[in-house]
This record gives sequence, structure tokens and C-alpha cells, in this order.
Amino acid sequence: MSALRLSPEHAAWASLAAALVNTRPRDTDPAEKLVGVTELEELLAGCPEPAPAAGERDVGPMRELRPALVEAFEAGTVARFAEAVNPLLALAPWQLSAGADDDLTLGPVAAQRAAADWFGAHAARGLAEVVIAFGIDRILLCSADDCLRAVVDVSRNGTRRYCSRTCANRTNSRRHRSLH
Repeated sequence: MSALRLSPEHAAWASLAAALVNTRPRDTDPAEKLVGVTELEELLAGCPEPAPAAGERDVGPMRELRPALVEAFEAGTVARFAEAVNPLLALAPWQLSAGADDDLTLGPVAAQRAAADWFGAHAARGLAEVVIAFGIDRILLCSADDCLRAVVDVSRNGTRRYCSRTCANRTNSRRHRSLH
């Protein structure tokens, strides 16, 4: 269990949702980061379970997941969050599976599913588990005005507001300079 008493798999999927969102072009960082199969395979390699085979045909659909995930990170309310993730949760049929230790897991069926559908359903579930357990404030976009990267706060105290120390320090330095 993580600091949030959340399963490591759900925490990993929520972090992967943020990682996918962070591949998008932004005003402050306009380059596309999900350029091709290599970047897609790197993202899928971080999945806590084996991903479906992915190819060039999967790059576009993975990019198309980002707007719904951005909506989830920007939701602000549980109702808006649910509106954002429900279509993603519906992308793949779910099944219950017994693991090696007879632990049950619930997840979308990977066989013969498009990588984007499989990834989107898992990512939405990870985000949903974070929100159900700890509230909507645990998923957010970085508070730095010039960043807007997605953040999943799995800290013990739940006060994370920046994607990195760099953004926090830069913002605090600007705030300090404006006061003097």
C-alpha cells in the first residue's frame, strides 16, 4: 500500500494517467511528446500489468484520450470528474481474475482490445480510486502558471500543488520578488 492506503496498482495507473496527459502540447511547452510508437511503448512499459501489443495505429487513439483525462484533472467537483471518466471506464469490458496468490483483480480485458481502450479504462479507474478514497483535491494540474502538468498527489498529507520542486521554487521565487 502507498502512503494513501491505496493499492500500488491503482496509484500506478493514476500516475500513468498523469504521464499521458503530460505528453500533450501546452502553451508553455508546445512540443508533442507522444510522437510515435517508441514513446507509446515507453509509456506502456510503466503499466503494472502487461499491455496489449501497440503499434503506429495506437498512437492517435492514445493522444485522443488526453482531453478526457485533462477534464478529469481540471474537474474540481466529483460530479464533473465522473462525467469525464465514465466514458473512459466504458471503453473496455471488465473481468475479475484470480492472481497467483488467489488475489482477485478487476480490470478491463486486454486480449483483442485496442491499447488506447485498455489504457484509458485502467487510467480512469486509477484516478477514480484516488478520488473515491481521498477526494477530488488529490488530482490536479500544477499550480505554476507556466506549467499545467497533471499531478496525482499520493503524499501522506495531501498538500502537493506543483508537479516538481522546480515549479514550486520558481513560483515561490516569483512571489517573493513581487513582494520586495
